[in-house]
Amino acid sequence: MEITIKLQPKQREAYDKSLVTPALFFGGAKGGGKSYLVRAREMIRRMGNPNTHGLIVRKTYPELMANHIRKFFVEYPESRKWYNKSEKTIYYPNHSTTEFSYLQSPDDVYTYQGREYEDISVDEVTQHNWDTIKILQSSNRTSNPKIKPTMFLTGNPGGVGHQDVKRIFVDRQFKPNEDPADYAFVQAFVQDNGALTSADPNYVKRLQGLPEHLRKAYLDGDWNIFAGQAFAELSYHIHVIDPIELPPNTRWVAGFDPGYNHPFSFVLAGVVPDGTVYITQHYAGRLKETKEIVDGIVKHLRGRQCDIYAGHDLWYPGRGGGPSEYEAYRELLDQAGHRDTPIYKAKTAHIQGVAQIRKYITLKNEAKKPLMYFFKTDTVIDGFNTLSSLQFDSRNPEDVIKMDADGDGIGGDDFADSTRYLLMSRVDPNSRQPQKVIQFSGQAILDELLEGADDLYNR
Repeated sequence: MEITIKLQPKQREAYDKSLVTPALFFGGAKGGGKSYLVRAREMIRRMGNPNTHGLIVRKTYPELMANHIRKFFVEYPESRKWYNKSEKTIYYPNHSTTEFSYLQSPDDVYTYQGREYEDISVDEVTQHNWDTIKILQSSNRTSNPKIKPTMFLTGNPGGVGHQDVKRIFVDRQFKPNEDPADYAFVQAFVQDNGALTSADPNYVKRLQGLPEHLRKAYLDGDWNIFAGQAFAELSYHIHVIDPIELPPNTRWVAGFDPGYNHPFSFVLAGVVPDGTVYITQHYAGRLKETKEIVDGIVKHLRGRQCDIYAGHDLWYPGRGGGPSEYEAYRELLDQAGHRDTPIYKAKTAHIQGVAQIRKYITLKNEAKKPLMYFFKTDTVIDGFNTLSSLQFDSRNPEDVIKMDADGDGIGGDDFADSTRYLLMSRVDPNSRQPQKVIQFSGQAILDELLEGADDLYNR
C-alpha cells in the first residue's frame, strides 16, 4: 500500500529531531499542527518498521476519539479495516500495531507497566503530572536493534504538567538525574501551520480576541502565562533583567521562609531610592542544618546590612519548650559579624500578600514599568518560574492554591512566601517609602490578630 504524507517545514523539523531524541516536545501554542504530526509520525513509524508497536494517548476517551481515531481513518482510510474497535488498536499487515488509549486518572498509567512500545505519543502532555509521564516512559522500550524508542509529546501552556514541561523543555533546567541530550523542544505557532490558516483565515483572529493571559499562552506561546495563573501580569521579557549594579544608597531587605524537611527559602532584594525592588538573590534548599543555612545567608549578603523578615514559625519554642530557632539564627549571625542584620517577624497575611505582589509586578506610570524586577540568575529564575506557576484558588479567588515542592525541593510556593514577606513588611508600593509601623496602636494590634488568624488558616 502506498501512503503519501505531507509535512510542513516545522512539522518536518520536529519529525526529524524526534527520531534521534528520546523525548521531544512539539508545540507550545495553539494551531501549530501538533495532533496531525502525532498521527502522521505514527503511520510512518509503524508502516516503515514491521513488528513494532506505538501508543497514542489523550486525557479522555472523547478527546481520543475526536482528535485521533476518527481523524486517523479520514487521513488513512485503509487503516479502518485493520482496526479492532474493542481493543482500540490498529493491526497493520506487517504485524505492527497502533494502540489508542487515555489516562483520565494518574493511576491508569500503571496498566502499562510491563508492556513494550517503540513509540509513545502523548497529545496535550500538560494535562498530566510529570510523574505519570515518567512511569509511562518506562514502557517506551524495545528489543529490536533496528529502531530507537522515542516519546513524542505535544501541548500548550497551562495544566497540571505546565511547570515540569516548562522547566525541562522550555527553560532547559534539569535535575541531576536528567540528561539534557534526552530532551528537545520544537516551538510551533499557528503561523507555522499554513494548512490551517488557509482553510480557516479567521482562526488567528479568534486567538487574538481571547483574554490577555490566554492570548499570550495560545497565540504567543508564552509559558509564563496560562489559564488560572494568579500572576498573569508576569512576563519574562519585562520582569527578568540582567544583573545591574545598584546604587550605594540601596536598602537591602530579605524575606525568609524557614524549613528543614519542608524547603526553606531566602529572598534578598535591593530597594533603590525611587522604591523599585530588585530581587537579586534566592537561596533555597531542604534537609540543611541551621548552621549551613546561616552560612549560606551570610554568603549571599556579601557583608551588606539587611533587614530580614521571617515566617513566625522561626519563633516557635524548640522541643520540650527549649530555645526557638530564632535564637540559634541570631547567635550564628552575630558570630558571623552580622549583629546589624536584624530578624523581624514578617507580616504574613496571605491574601494581602498576594495582592502586594500583584501591585509590584503590574506595569505602572507612563513608562509602563513594574515596581519589581528579577535578576537573571539561575536561582532567581527558578523562583520566578514557581511564582509564574501559581494558580488562583477556586474556593477563594483572592488567594493562590498552596503548592508544595517536589521531593528534591524544586517548585512550590516558598519563593512566593518569602517575597510577600519582604514586600508586606518593609516596602509600601504606593508611597515607595518604607512602611511606618505604629507600635501599640489599636490598628497595629488588630493587624497582628488578623495575621495570626490568617497563619492558622493557611497551615
